[in-house]
Amino acid sequence: MAEVKLENVTKRFGEVVAVNNVNLDIQDREFIVLVGPSGCGKTTTLRMIAGLEEVTEGKIYIGGRLVNDVPPKDRDIAMVFQNYALYPHMTVYDNMAFGLKLRKFPKEEIDRRVKAAAEMLGIENLLKRKPKELSGGQRQRVALGRAIVREPKVFLMDEPLSNLDAKLRVQMRAELKKLQRSLGVTTIYVTHDQTEAMTMGDRIVVMRDGIVQQVDEPLTIYEKPNNIFVAGFIGSPPMNFIDARLDENARVLDLGSIKLGIPQDMQNFVAENAKDYLGKKVILGVRPEHIYDVALIKTEEIIPEDVAEMKIEVLEPMGTEVYLYLVEGPVSAVARVGSETKAKMGDRIRVMFDLRKMHLFDPITQVAII
Repeated sequence: MAEVKLENVTKRFGEVVAVNNVNLDIQDREFIVLVGPSGCGKTTTLRMIAGLEEVTEGKIYIGGRLVNDVPPKDRDIAMVFQNYALYPHMTVYDNMAFGLKLRKFPKEEIDRRVKAAAEMLGIENLLKRKPKELSGGQRQRVALGRAIVREPKVFLMDEPLSNLDAKLRVQMRAELKKLQRSLGVTTIYVTHDQTEAMTMGDRIVVMRDGIVQQVDEPLTIYEKPNNIFVAGFIGSPPMNFIDARLDENARVLDLGSIKLGIPQDMQNFVAENAKDYLGKKVILGVRPEHIYDVALIKTEEIIPEDVAEMKIEVLEPMGTEVYLYLVEGPVSAVARVGSETKAKMGDRIRVMFDLRKMHLFDPITQVAII
């Protein structure tokens, strides 16, 4: 298989910088996910690796080989597109075999590879059908099968699940990850869906405006985001961001209408790591699952300094949990609490902010402080 390496890769379209100085080391057999909002440069990066876009500056290596001037057909990669790109007049078998026929593979080898991939994907009974006779999930499997029969060094996948319904997308996520593990092929996967990124990637590359914001394992990105953008993009509902002032002794966060006491065993840590922000404005970041309904907490687990009373403006039952949209003066936040809550829309309830799980960000640079 192959490692993929990007060194100072930049792509310009006229005056527009679509990808800006990207450096990435993708390991052999790794499943890496490029994630970010529309226009962040993730698909352009993938297309440069594929050879479908020329690199303006920088170098791309596949398996240790510089491929900047190597045409796509000679890069030993296989790409799966968002729209599947199946030939409508061909059967499933012929769609999967087409690339191998162009490369003049022996008929017996083509047959072996197509049937082996079809069995792996559970589409053996569909080989004689044409794309119009298939469901979305079946077409997706055919597109994957066409890539698998190539036996490439690298799979490139551009939002391959985005056209599927929600239930099938969840199912295909698991199947795709299992398939990649069994094949052991280095895979670069593009998505705008942070849930796909979190559940599928060995590592995640978060991009914004053509710039890589953070590269790390999913849980590290979730628990230790580099900046406000990463913190807000990864997680559902997204992290709450609240303007605050940290007092001179790192004991209190003043949110205006709410004052939260920092737990005593956290004060030295905050004082040391946020020493340049004592007595100054910061942005408090707290995830919805770290705001608790006090009524559901055992009395001995409640830290009084972290408790605030807030009004429920909107309540969204989600089955096993409930989202509470809370407000108190200028402070608004979303809490994700258990479905056993007795809270109702319009109620004023006591909630506890778990400041042991808090994040603090610089209000100007938006970079993480702690």
